[in-house]
Amino acid sequence: MRVTEQTWQTVLDAPITGVTVFRDGARVLRSGTVRIEPGLSTLSVGGLPASVDQSSVRLAARGPDVALVSVEVRRMSRSDPLREETARLRSEVDRCRDAVQALDDEGAAEQARLDFAGHLSEAAATALARAVGSGRAGHEALAAMADHLSESTAAALSRRREIAARRRAAQRELEAAERRLKAADGRAGRPAAESVEVSAVLEAGTAAAAAVEVSYHVAGASWRALYDLGLAGEALAVSYLAEITQRTGEDWPAVDVVLSTARRGRHATVPELDPWYIGRARPFPAHLLHAAAAGSAAEPPDAAPAPMAQAAARGPASAAGSPERALTAEPGESGAGLTYRVPRPLAVPADGSPAKTTVARIEFAARLDHVAVPVLAQEAYLRATVTNDSPLLLLPGPARVFHDGQFVGQTELETVAPGAEFELQLGVDDQIRVERELRRRSTGKAMVGGTRTIDLAYETTVRNHRPNAARVVVHDHIPLSTDGEIKVRLREASPSPSAHDDLGELTWELALDSGQAATIRHRFTVEHPAQVTVSGL
Repeated sequence: MRVTEQTWQTVLDAPITGVTVFRDGARVLRSGTVRIEPGLSTLSVGGLPASVDQSSVRLAARGPDVALVSVEVRRMSRSDPLREETARLRSEVDRCRDAVQALDDEGAAEQARLDFAGHLSEAAATALARAVGSGRAGHEALAAMADHLSESTAAALSRRREIAARRRAAQRELEAAERRLKAADGRAGRPAAESVEVSAVLEAGTAAAAAVEVSYHVAGASWRALYDLGLAGEALAVSYLAEITQRTGEDWPAVDVVLSTARRGRHATVPELDPWYIGRARPFPAHLLHAAAAGSAAEPPDAAPAPMAQAAARGPASAAGSPERALTAEPGESGAGLTYRVPRPLAVPADGSPAKTTVARIEFAARLDHVAVPVLAQEAYLRATVTNDSPLLLLPGPARVFHDGQFVGQTELETVAPGAEFELQLGVDDQIRVERELRRRSTGKAMVGGTRTIDLAYETTVRNHRPNAARVVVHDHIPLSTDGEIKVRLREASPSPSAHDDLGELTWELALDSGQAATIRHRFTVEHPAQVTVSGL
């Protein structure tokens, strides 16, 4: 390629044409077309927000016989237009104040003229009256002087009224200017605005049109998953929504948006294990132990997360029209994460207000059962167990739950990978009745130095008043001993529990037809030395 000596300067208009939103940032794509003349050309793209990660900026130029020579990224500072506006308004306030003061001075001068004229008229009237009395002047001279004083006083008073009217208008203008200045001062006070400019040197052998793309990563953007879960029978309809927010410093117009599930890990690279050393425990200095205890006691407990605002419950909300016509995102893969391409252009303002779109509408088969823990609450809770048999990764997010079109509550979904199971709690089902009663509590007698036995028995009854069969899982427990001399033994469990773990939890799985009841009985004993008092029963 032959290079000429002439260098061309071009400012490229490259609007935003695409955005990929991550859970902790975004990648913005700008595109434009420019005419490249033979030789070296300097191309600049300005106005990028200050939140740009300069190391992430990439520029590509495509065109016949066009080569990219170099790329430079610079941070630019420019004066804030609000500061310039504030300076202009301050000058206007000063001008208005000077105008009011000038009118005050003019009014004071006119008053001084009136005072002086009044003083002269009194002296002249006294002298003329004496002249008329002595015959040196006639009454015509006295009348002429009176007419002159009257006309001059009337003219002076007229000028004073005119000055007062002009001063009122100037005062109103001053007050309006002060209000504008106060409002501008409230908006100002920010540092000089910053932006990022990308410049590139291109080389062309012949005149050609080049397509230029600039991409960069910005912080201050994210998206989160929202869900509407509607259960009808044993089918769960999931409306998978995305809420996008950004404060990157630039508005995103209505362009193609891609949502990515990729995120940074806790470590920049794969963490490596260090050797795990153990040794003899050493006493901790008493003064440091007391200081550590005092410090931990002074720490406030973590604030509980604010609950999601309750919504009116008519049924699952639709973010993009009716379910039959809803557009959903197109899933794909990108590196270690999944991507969802939003089906229609989406605009996202930079003021942090959320923009919502539909990712997908999915239907899963749900396995329904009831769970009861009668030792804590004599109620049965409806539960749906669902397998994510879709190719979509369900990210953590709040979910509104609807059962047969009625709002029953809200929950939080954890991350659910394709093929994984998750559970939904659908509230209390009053058609499953649960009752738990203490049937026996007796304490055996023991001789001094012998063993005493406490015998306890419980009976739990579960009744199905639903019009169809129901599966009910019942959880109960027996106590655990923390003392080697206190023994706990399960003496009876009818029917036999389906599970009995090391923490003393007992689980029964019941299948009840409509109108059927089942009774669970379990009995245990606590044996302890007679001189020992057992706590916790």
